[in-house]
Amino acid sequence: MASPTRSRNRRPLPAKMLIGYGTNCDRVRKAVHDGVNIVIWAFMDIVAVDNEHEDSDHRELLESQTDTDTPRRGRIKTDLDLNGIRQLIQELDQNGYNHVIHLVSFGGWNGPHLDAALSAEEWYDCWKESEAGSLFHGMDWDLEGHDDLTRPTNVFTIECLEKMGHISRMMKEDGYLVGMAPPQSYMNFDNPHLSRYVNLTEPDRPWHSEFHYFGANVYSYVLAKYGDFIDFVSMQLYESYSLAAMAVYHENIEPEDYLISYIQDLVVKQKEKFYVDFSQDKDLNMEGQYTHLPLKKLVIGLANGWAADPENRKHIFIAPEQIQKAYNALQNSDHGDLSPRGFMFWTIEEEGTRDVYLARDIHKTLNP
Repeated sequence: MASPTRSRNRRPLPAKMLIGYGTNCDRVRKAVHDGVNIVIWAFMDIVAVDNEHEDSDHRELLESQTDTDTPRRGRIKTDLDLNGIRQLIQELDQNGYNHVIHLVSFGGWNGPHLDAALSAEEWYDCWKESEAGSLFHGMDWDLEGHDDLTRPTNVFTIECLEKMGHISRMMKEDGYLVGMAPPQSYMNFDNPHLSRYVNLTEPDRPWHSEFHYFGANVYSYVLAKYGDFIDFVSMQLYESYSLAAMAVYHENIEPEDYLISYIQDLVVKQKEKFYVDFSQDKDLNMEGQYTHLPLKKLVIGLANGWAADPENRKHIFIAPEQIQKAYNALQNSDHGDLSPRGFMFWTIEEEGTRDVYLARDIHKTLNP
């Protein structure tokens, strides 16, 4: 069992969450000054020492040739400037921003899944004993697929999903925070279909049915089974050709109206839960059931100015004034306050692109 970690890691989630993903210390500093209260640093990986120079294709081959009863050591692998991040956190703490939470994300598009050579316990031991365990207040699951349709990371192994759950449990038991950021198709409130593959098409879709990178509720499995250990879920509405994008660009629904209906349907119509037929994957050994996602855990994931190109019809862009309109309507709905726990945006480095400043403007919406 994991031992308790230093109390400095225990910071409460803010009542109203404004999350930004980032890599650059100077840009993150500005975003925090503008109102971001949860920074998710992207990205990090933990690999078996023997596999540290291998990509995820070769890791699985090496694991099949390795004695899994022998304890393995892990190693942090990241391009992040951990020393710079530590100095920035100390600076922010000293200047009145000691409420800000700093998490680190694992995965990313084209990124690795969990190293098959490490058990959940070995992975977590590396986290605790490394600089990551004392530097960050928790972590974020952002495992996704890959451009190359033949890559193994276009399917989530059962072992990977189970390790995500077990690691989340150990994190929570030691006082860390755990979030997840599924693309919208990876956690679909309106479709019970389940697949561990994330290189799917949707032939019956009226818009971009040829797109080959949809998922089918794979993150719902983790939430259904390990939801007690997940603090928040940031729904990536900006997934390529997402349901949100289809509603706005194909069905001509106003972005603010889509946001309102998206949340109202989950909370009012579906009572903060949605059905997934997990029995469609026999290897999961799990019956179909309702997955619970309470409003207090729901975060709306948005694209920053990179998606604001008027010619863009692939990724939904919701402008700050539309976010504000939807948020105010949800706060004052006929069913009571239906506002989400907060908003997330990708990325901090894109602040100011096409004159879009999500940190500043969403902060004003959340704190009028």
